[in-house]
Amino acid sequence: MSRFNYPKHLPVHVPPDAAKVLDLLPDVEGGQVNLLPLSALSSPVRVLVPQWPNGSPTAGLFDHVELVWGGSVVDDLSIDYAGTDEQRTLFIPLADLTHGQHTLLYRVKTWNAQDYVDSLAIDVTVDRVAPRLNTLDSTLKFSLKISPPNNITAAYLDDPANNNQVVATLPDYTEKKVGDVITWYWDTSPSGQQVVATKTLVLADLSLPLQVAYPGDLLRRANGDFYASYRVRDRAGNGDDVLANPQRLNVNIRPPTPRKYPTVMEASSSNERGVLAPFQGTDGVTVVVAMTEVDPGEEVLVDFIGAPGPGSVSGVKPTTAGGLEFAIPASVVAANIPVSGLGNAVEVRYWVGQDAYPSQVYTLTINAFAAGVLGSIHCRQAQVGSPATLAIKDVPSAGANLEIRKWAYQAPDQLIKVWAVTSGIESYFLDAVAQGSDGTFETFLPKSYVDSLPINAIMTLHASISFDEGKQYLAFKTEALKIIA
Repeated sequence: MSRFNYPKHLPVHVPPDAAKVLDLLPDVEGGQVNLLPLSALSSPVRVLVPQWPNGSPTAGLFDHVELVWGGSVVDDLSIDYAGTDEQRTLFIPLADLTHGQHTLLYRVKTWNAQDYVDSLAIDVTVDRVAPRLNTLDSTLKFSLKISPPNNITAAYLDDPANNNQVVATLPDYTEKKVGDVITWYWDTSPSGQQVVATKTLVLADLSLPLQVAYPGDLLRRANGDFYASYRVRDRAGNGDDVLANPQRLNVNIRPPTPRKYPTVMEASSSNERGVLAPFQGTDGVTVVVAMTEVDPGEEVLVDFIGAPGPGSVSGVKPTTAGGLEFAIPASVVAANIPVSGLGNAVEVRYWVGQDAYPSQVYTLTINAFAAGVLGSIHCRQAQVGSPATLAIKDVPSAGANLEIRKWAYQAPDQLIKVWAVTSGIESYFLDAVAQGSDGTFETFLPKSYVDSLPINAIMTLHASISFDEGKQYLAFKTEALKIIA
């Protein structure tokens, strides 16, 4: 297609609306106007020409449109009244997508006109130049308190003035613009690119030194040599391939000697280990922190970490403000009681003030209940004997009454199961939430089940309760009944 300069003197008309460049980035305050992303510059850029006034009224009568980019016609089309948006889309060729700001408009000569009319013009920005990092020294600049000798210590991070972080300043680069994205890294390799965070520049940032922060939680993870670096990508997308020179720093943060372990008042303890008999925690347990481990006014919080979910609780505050006794609810203790043998080890620790590390751990083992001591299931209509008997005629139409008297750690949200075994066959009557928070639990043995059993059959009633939301069940003592007429 030939290229030429459009005429400077056109008939005076109301100019048509401006063209719409389909791949533009949204404008931001203080940023480049109508910016094309770098990803859009790998193919001709699409430009939608809106419908203009007084266009072709019928098929066969054609309007002519020329797309003008930087003063030159780069595309054109002829179109009649039925033209779609797709047919009114023109293209800026790759060869014309040069770096800089370009004026874009289109000119229309309608089917019955002698001259072209220019549309409203817009400026479009093509940015192909990546930010240029400081050519003398692009490395991050750290506080003189650590650099040199580039040594980060616990004392530096613990100083309230440093807010548990290390701040570095970026050397000025060319050209700093709104929308630039700063990404900074922390890695064990000079070329490593483990991302710490990103920051997108706004207008207010252009007049200030650019700073990035390395949080103390990141720096405390390991000791040794690390490398801090960054890259700058502009809003168009230039600069992803340029990594600043890395700055080597040595992290020398050793964990402090931990404070002495706590204890559990109700447990039998031997130094940092304790054993709790299951009935000793029915009202909960009390964690105790030694007065010698805490300075006056320091805040103390306790973690009781046992079985996942209901068996763990963190950040427990003292029972009285400023005190050193901490109440752990009975429900948390119960969730750690094993079905048999020794339970999982519960880790008890505490945190003081702004300490980065907790105290030494106190390991608490909670023993299982002895067989049968949790309680038993009983049928109210059963007659004492050897064996006990249940007469079919004594079973009400609603079913025989089954009951379990109040058990240790009873709570309304516990899951309970009730079933019977006859001739090795299990029949479940209840698998639900135990209602009622105190006193005897009641349910029914269906009359239809009893009626289905032969005379002299032996039926064994079973029940079990879960303290940990169904992960494990603890058995009540069973009751065996002989069925009689």
